[in-house]
Amino acid sequence: MILLQTPANNKRLEEVSIFCLNMDIASEYSKQNPGSKEAYKKACRNLPSGCTRTVLYWPPFPLCLAAGRGTRLWDVDGNKRIDFNFNNTTLILGHNHPKVVEAIEEQLGKGTVLGGPTEVEPKLAEELVRRLDGVDMVRFTPSGTEANMQAVRLARSYTGREKVAKCEGAYHGSWDAVDISVAPPLEKAGPRDAPFSVRQHEGIPDGVLENTLVFPFNDAEAAEALVRKHRDELAAVIVEPVQRDTPPTPDFLKALKDVTKRHEVLLIFDEVISFRLSQGGAQGLYGVTPDITTMGKIIGGGFPVGAYASREEVMAPVVLPETVFPDFKAPRLGFSGTFNAHPVSMAAGLAVMQEMKPEVYRRMDFLGERMRRGLRRALDDVGVGAFVGGIGSFFHIIWTGEEVVDYRTAATGNRDLGRYFSLDMMNRGFFLLGHPNVSAVTTEEDVDTALDGARQSVKALKPIIKERAPHLLHT
Repeated sequence: MILLQTPANNKRLEEVSIFCLNMDIASEYSKQNPGSKEAYKKACRNLPSGCTRTVLYWPPFPLCLAAGRGTRLWDVDGNKRIDFNFNNTTLILGHNHPKVVEAIEEQLGKGTVLGGPTEVEPKLAEELVRRLDGVDMVRFTPSGTEANMQAVRLARSYTGREKVAKCEGAYHGSWDAVDISVAPPLEKAGPRDAPFSVRQHEGIPDGVLENTLVFPFNDAEAAEALVRKHRDELAAVIVEPVQRDTPPTPDFLKALKDVTKRHEVLLIFDEVISFRLSQGGAQGLYGVTPDITTMGKIIGGGFPVGAYASREEVMAPVVLPETVFPDFKAPRLGFSGTFNAHPVSMAAGLAVMQEMKPEVYRRMDFLGERMRRGLRRALDDVGVGAFVGGIGSFFHIIWTGEEVVDYRTAATGNRDLGRYFSLDMMNRGFFLLGHPNVSAVTTEEDVDTALDGARQSVKALKPIIKERAPHLLHT
């Protein structure tokens, strides 16, 4: 048993038992990272859970990172690791890319926020419109969460309907209407083809559950049935075209497009993460055009950003009516925000987009496939039958013997083994938490070094696999 200090509230700490970690892995991690451990203890005095992003905590304590350059990360103890996370897929050009730094410095020389529109905002909008079919206009927000929130509000205003539908297991931000069935306990999730709407966290009213419907990813028949049943009250279907790095089946996105178009329901593609898959995002890759696209992460160059884009007709509720001075009429939907279209984010994002040419995407696809093939080979060599998935620049291991195509098949994976693997890989010099990916500056040597580390890690974890998930071992 390992005793870990975590905050019960802002005033005090309480001891909790963490019995799921392998002692050897955890002890080595603590030995390598005493400065991070101390930094975490200090942070817990004033920050709930020691930091402001829940996803950045992992037992026994998270790393306290100090710097990044290219594909390398340094922590406060001076340890250097090869990054395969890049702030959950955000830094597609790696850390401190020269072109991005140059754009940031140029903008900072002009000011941070100026209190009015700037020249760089429409330049980034023009670049995004150029990349997306069926898009005329873009609005910027400070995050992908707010982009999805405003996109749903836009759909409700445009259609005059209130309900929305989302996929089970999909994450569209931490706000009421979509914080539903993100990771529901299977015993509460209901039938597979007609899942229940399950609140992800406390504080979500019952009325939200009534207005947010859920269907399984990669099940065209179930999606079509839900849309037909609720067509008169459904404003939008929001979906990650590649959900949690799991690609769609060949007919799924087309079926969604066809049924929503037939019943005049707006289709929203959440491409906050998947926009990195091609110049036109996942929709460009699969040839399916939604009514609204939301974006974030890579389009801000490492700074806070979000955006949603659509054709002029759909964007009408947020367009200012034409008036003659001094008369003023507000738009039907009035979204504001002090840091919307932050000039530094716009400049950094434009620098990234200008660097992301077709050959860069092809290179990332090549390295992503090299990593996936290598992981499968490493598992086979050690006699372990886990699932390796991903597409394009994404890769991951889910510790299950099933083929993962949706939330419920992914939920068969042993999460403890995932935590063991991530922690052990950190001990070996690699950082690959949530949404592991390769960047535009990742090299073949980086990938091959990581594959060697993964093979050693799986071999070291084999006794734990035998104890926790013996069905994954080859006989």
